[in-house]
Amino acid sequence: MFVKGKSYIRRDLHDRYGGQEQTGISTPADYPMILLFTSKEAEKYGYRDGWTKEGVFLFFGEGRIGDMSFTRGNKAVRDHIQDGKDVFLFEYIDQGVVRFVDQMLYVGYELRAAQDVNNNLRTAIVFELVSLEAFEPDVHDYEAYEGDFAELSMPALRKKAVEESKHPKPPDESSHAATYRSAAIRSYILRRADGHCEACGNPAPFNTPAGLPYLELHYLRRPSDGGPDHPEWVGGLCPNCHRQAHYGADREDFNTKLRSRILEKEQQLGFGQT
Repeated sequence: MFVKGKSYIRRDLHDRYGGQEQTGISTPADYPMILLFTSKEAEKYGYRDGWTKEGVFLFFGEGRIGDMSFTRGNKAVRDHIQDGKDVFLFEYIDQGVVRFVDQMLYVGYELRAAQDVNNNLRTAIVFELVSLEAFEPDVHDYEAYEGDFAELSMPALRKKAVEESKHPKPPDESSHAATYRSAAIRSYILRRADGHCEACGNPAPFNTPAGLPYLELHYLRRPSDGGPDHPEWVGGLCPNCHRQAHYGADREDFNTKLRSRILEKEQQLGFGQT
């Protein structure tokens, strides 16, 4: 939909999608999306957005006077996953011109003391956002997904995947896209899929140069939903089904059915809720 690094005229975005034109959080009524706009100029109003070294983007909520609350745009950002809305972050690079940064996911918030436009101390909501890339399959490591796990039996690999889901590795500090996903989980899911999409059941659409069937990992439950990335909440999908799981009009029903298929496969393999 939007191209990372590409510049857009903000007015053109609103002409196409709608939404509030003068706020940092814009919620188009007719599209399942939320547009966020960040600017260094906003610092004079008490907003100080930016990346942390762990790859988390801190985005100040809306509200220029008094304490911020979870209403309007702030509520929309907090609830975007359960509401089925995608969040897109833009940064101002010139008057009326913005550059697309990335599609983001809300993973938490903090309340911080800050000054409002009248220099009065108030409580501000600071959203913690991460790039969607943090939750997508690591294509660069795909061909090595077996790696150190090739000698493990299926039960042993699953046990390791479950343990790593409870204790995720810290984010990669070298990139804006924090890496939360476990290599053991990736390896287990792809081995469980056995070269077939776990949604449609069709063989992987193509093989990688190493001769491995190409499937993508889809996480039915994200960090903001609470709980670890248990293998029973992760599926190996073909690219088409993966897009449908995220953007299809039937995505809610699609994901419910996928969850049932995953549980059925887990039971067939002799695994329960462990």
